[in-house]
Amino acid sequence: MAAPPGVEDPISALFDLSERAARMAPVVRRLYRYTAAILVTWIVIMVVLILVGLGAAGWLVLLALIGLGGGVIALGLLRQTDRFFREFTQRYRWIQLVRDADPIAKVPEGRTPIERLGRHLAVANPRVAELLKGRPGSLRYRVGVRAGGREVPFDLIVEEPAGAVARWSGLGEPGFAVLARSGPDAPTLDDLRRFESDAAAAAPGLDGRVARLILLRTSVVPLPQEVYEYAVGHPAYVPWGFGRHRVTLEIVTENPDGTYDFVPHVLGVP
Repeated sequence: MAAPPGVEDPISALFDLSERAARMAPVVRRLYRYTAAILVTWIVIMVVLILVGLGAAGWLVLLALIGLGGGVIALGLLRQTDRFFREFTQRYRWIQLVRDADPIAKVPEGRTPIERLGRHLAVANPRVAELLKGRPGSLRYRVGVRAGGREVPFDLIVEEPAGAVARWSGLGEPGFAVLARSGPDAPTLDDLRRFESDAAAAAPGLDGRVARLILLRTSVVPLPQEVYEYAVGHPAYVPWGFGRHRVTLEIVTENPDGTYDFVPHVLGVP
């Protein structure tokens, strides 16, 4: 429906507003880091004042406790604000990806299905394309990852290393890892669960956080209903830092007509 004369399209205005807010993301991230550093410094100072005042002035301990409580509350509110802004910018990124995405994903040239999948990832995802432009060796085929005394095989790995602090604590820039494996044309629930289990076992041996799991098949065989529902509604959980990270397992089918089908279709990951 056309907007009345003199009134802009509300949908376009909403997208423009979201785009302007998304462009502020780098500035907001810097403000968050600076403010968090100041609050952490404040909390450390308050702790020192409490320790100093224990044997001298009770009033100093009381003031320091009040300051410590205020700093902890402020830091918690800051983390919630940062989480909200991250989700807002991520939502806008997903909307933009849906608007810009080609409804039909073409299979690129390549000798094998897994090689064609690697080229598709490089073309379809700007972050992967940027990584491979600077570090072509980040894309590897036929890789074995050591996990608990055994070697877990994958047909394709794309990996961007995380920072040292992020690998140890789970905080900071996590990098990413895309794991792919050629599967049977008619995968079963056991095939999906085995892939999830192998990914979880291999995750601690990777330099980046697992962001995407792909099971590739090359024949158009209807997926059993339980397999389809499992892929769409059951996320995998892989270790990261001190906890676990939620990942979607995606079944990608290479069709005879030179297109891909995705169940489910994961956009913007990594």
